Order: sequence, then C-alpha cells, then structure tokens
Amino acid sequence: MSIRMGKTVAALAVLAGGLIASTASADVVLVSMTYDDLAGSYSTTTQTFTAVAVDLAALKSSADVSRLVPGTGNAEFEPGFVSKPDQADFVLSVNVGALNIDGTRNGAGTFTSTDADGDTIVGAINGTWENLGFGFIAFNGILSQVFVNDNGIQDGLFNGSHSGAWDLNLPAAEPYTGALVQLTLGANGFFSRNFTNRATGVTAQIIPTPGTAALLGLGGLAMVTRRRGR
Repeated sequence: MSIRMGKTVAALAVLAGGLIASTASADVVLVSMTYDDLAGSYSTTTQTFTAVAVDLAALKSSADVSRLVPGTGNAEFEPGFVSKPDQADFVLSVNVGALNIDGTRNGAGTFTSTDADGDTIVGAINGTWENLGFGFIAFNGILSQVFVNDNGIQDGLFNGSHSGAWDLNLPAAEPYTGALVQLTLGANGFFSRNFTNRATGVTAQIIPTPGTAALLGLGGLAMVTRRRGR
C-alpha cells in the first residue's frame, strides 16, 4: 500500500531539481528524504523557523526516506505517523537573518529525522530564504555534518512507521553532505510577523563528502533522484 503525499511535493520537486543536481551531480546519492505537510511556524521573538511532524485536523505529516545505493530500501511514514506509539518524528529548526540587498535572507540550523525505533539522521543546514510571492517561502540549503545513528534497538535498520526499512551501514564514511529544499505555503509577509502550523514540505538528498564516492568504488553509480509512484 503506497502513501499519497500532499500537494507541497510537486512544488518542492521543481525547486529541488536545480539545487540538488548542482550540488550533488558529482557524487552518488546515498539517501533521499521527503517530508510533506509538516507544521511550519515562525517566531519574530526568536527569529527562528521550525517545521515539525504533526497529526492535526488540517495537517497530517507523512514521509518517504529511501536508501538509493545497493541495499536499496524505502521507509514509509503514513499521514499522521507522529501520533503512533513509536519514536518516529521529524524536527527542523532554521534561523532567519536580516533582509539582504537582493531581497533574500540567510539561514542556518539543524534537522533530525527519527525512525520508528529511535534511529536518527541528523545534520546542519546553511542556505538562503527566498520570498516567492503568493504566500510561498522557499529555503534552499546545503547539508553538512550529516550522521546516521543507530540509537534505537540496535537492529541496524532505518525503519518506517508504516512499512519498509533499509540498512544503516551506508557505503561511505561519515560525515555526509548534501542539499535540502524547504517550501512553506501561506506565509505572507516574508517573516515580518508570527505564523504557526503552515503546511511545509521538505526534500533532501544526502551524498558522501566530496571525493569519497570514487575512493569507495561508488563513482560508477549514477546520481538518482527517485519519487515513488503514488
């Protein structure tokens, strides 16, 4: 049974294509993550944007986290997964800098993707906020210091809360790098006022640190950007 992702994914795919291709074209993609219908909030007091998995009447977060190198697998997280009696979760926090001359804002922060039994993918994010107009705010970022941690029951797998799992023993040395695109809908004002629970989609791809793919014999693999059929 496949999980139907929300409407934010289509817009994210357009934004993600250029950034991720330019960032990761020289290396194989190890892991691809897509989270849809996260709750995006911004505080003018802390000048911080957060996106978290929720199970609300209007927002039910879902996700697809996949290993794309040999040993491929797909961990699926059904809509509203965060309410299940397991540890699956997602949290992203990025600050919002002052307005730049070109109309963008800088941002930096962290993300944590947690599977059903407590294993995590964690990393740092640095990038740029852009006001797309019509209530759309986008963040294009580069990932760094990405680590995959077997924190749960030590089964060596990243487990979906709905179905699927994949081997945490990726064929490259940590830390990893990569690219991330985030899209927030219905957030007029470009961080001039507080907002809460705005539908937010996040897509990211994790690659080896530059140069390590070839050393590990991964260089012959093509970069893959995969979206499962819905």
